[in-house]
Amino acid sequence: MPICDITPAGEVALRQQIGKGSVVEKINRWFTLVGNLGVIAGIIFLAYEIQANTNAVRSATYQAFNDSSFSWADSEIENAAVLVKINVAGSLGELTPEQRHIWSRIMFKAFTIMESNYLHHRAGSMDDDVFEAKITGSVGAILSNPLWSESFETTPILLPEFREFMEARIKAAQSKGS
Repeated sequence: MPICDITPAGEVALRQQIGKGSVVEKINRWFTLVGNLGVIAGIIFLAYEIQANTNAVRSATYQAFNDSSFSWADSEIENAAVLVKINVAGSLGELTPEQRHIWSRIMFKAFTIMESNYLHHRAGSMDDDVFEAKITGSVGAILSNPLWSESFETTPILLPEFREFMEARIKAAQSKGS
């Protein structure tokens, strides 16, 4: 047999000469074991990093929600004197053009925040319990103030699916209340 026989028969003969329990075979098994453990460790590390990234995104999302809520509250504070007059009105028709403009801007911010909460929850970046608390508060605000209700009904810029979702929640709340 030649020294360097690369035919299949030569490979079989070489393996027979080396033997199954040879040092090379044992080293190969150890490398395979170490490689497999490395793959498992890599998968565990990847899962950990994905979870950490998910938590970071969720935290940033909640901070953005807080920032938008503070912006809305700031609008109310800046327009407090006008809002006192607005809140005694029974409908949008009773407001002056200036009051209607201020109210529509505040409602735009409020409804955009609600819609954003809905979209983030649907995308999975807002937990169910946080979403429920925010939507329950939003539905309560709409039901408790006729101007909120009228503004919600007349705001054309809301996504149709969000509008349908909110209308269903408002009806459910009205059924529980009556």
